[in-house]
Amino acid sequence: MDPIGRQARLPDGYVDKGTKLSVVPWADVRRRLEESEFFWFATATPDGEPHARPIWGAWIDDTFYFDGGVDRTRWGRDLLANPRIEVHLPSAEEVVIVTGTFSRENDLDADSFKRVQASYLSRYKSYQPEDPAGLFMVKPISALAWTVFPGNVTRFTFQSP
Repeated sequence: MDPIGRQARLPDGYVDKGTKLSVVPWADVRRRLEESEFFWFATATPDGEPHARPIWGAWIDDTFYFDGGVDRTRWGRDLLANPRIEVHLPSAEEVVIVTGTFSRENDLDADSFKRVQASYLSRYKSYQPEDPAGLFMVKPISALAWTVFPGNVTRFTFQSP
C-alpha cells in the first residue's frame, strides 16, 4: 500500500500569499528512490552527535537495502545503539528524505534479492551483494519530498504492516 501524502505544514512566513500548493505524487518519489545512484544517511552517536555519510543501496518495494561494515564502522555502532535513521537523495532541488528504522535482519525472498542485485548492478556496474544475509534494511516511517519549495513540500506517512 502506498504511503499517504499530504501538503507539509511549514512555519509562518515560508509560503507567500498566492503560492499555488500541491503535493508530489508518491510514484514520482518512488521512481527517484529506485533510480538514484547514490544515497546519504544520517545517524546519531549515543551522545547525540550527528553522523552523515554516502552509501550505496537499493530501494525495492518501498524498503531501503544496503550493506557494509555494521560491526566495524561508526555508522554501524550508531545504528546498533539507536536504529532510527534518515536516508536521503543527494539533490537539494528534488528532495527526498526518508525517516525509518534500521534492522540487521531483512525480509528478502529469493525474487526480491535478485531485484536488489539487479538494482546494484544497474548503478554500480561491477558490484552486487552476493548473499541476502549480508544486507540490512531500513523500513520507512515517513518521508518528506519536494521539487518546488515551498509549493509542493509533501509529507508521506507509511502504514504499519
